[in-house]
Amino acid sequence: WLKLLSDSSQALDGAKAKTGSLTMFQRFAACQARRPVATCLVTGASVMSIGDSAVQLCGSGTLDLERNVVVSAYNGGTSPFFYFWWQHLDGMWPGKGVAAVARKALVNQATMAPFNSALFLTWSTALESWIKSKHFESKDDPTALKSKIWEKVKSKVRSEIPDLVLAQCGYWLPANAVNFMFMPQHLRVVFMSSCAVIWGGYISYVVHR
Repeated sequence: WLKLLSDSSQALDGAKAKTGSLTMFQRFAACQARRPVATCLVTGASVMSIGDSAVQLCGSGTLDLERNVVVSAYNGGTSPFFYFWWQHLDGMWPGKGVAAVARKALVNQATMAPFNSALFLTWSTALESWIKSKHFESKDDPTALKSKIWEKVKSKVRSEIPDLVLAQCGYWLPANAVNFMFMPQHLRVVFMSSCAVIWGGYISYVVHR
């Protein structure tokens, strides 16, 4: 009898935990449906912030808050766009068959990936340079400072984009294929933001090397 009661109690606890997880999942899906832009923005920024903090702490043992804010703001700001872009691709090639997924992944890679990497490099390099200049009270006048930052951005983009695009193909093509084939629409930002954490660690290395 005691064993039966114990088994029943464990089953009940498991059912409650499953119900709680399902309720959270349903609430998130409902929130995504009602306010897709706000939900994508908050989700993208939060996942990137948590992930980037973990990457920094595991790598160097310290946390650069400025870097964290910069990359989290970028990922949060671009997440709503990609949410609707992926919906557009689904509309062009509906379904999760191999042919449809391949078309969506290849089109996304060819059109969005190079642009996104160049924009991220520009954003990170420019914003972090500007923040550091404020902290160290640069004596450059605003025009000279802008020119210096812009030259740094152009140099970084020109030198890093070719290798970065090649690296993207090996990383984001499989990630996009998994995204289009297995992820429901309301979880795509979560999944791709999680993938972006790993990529963000690499691209942050590229920005700062």
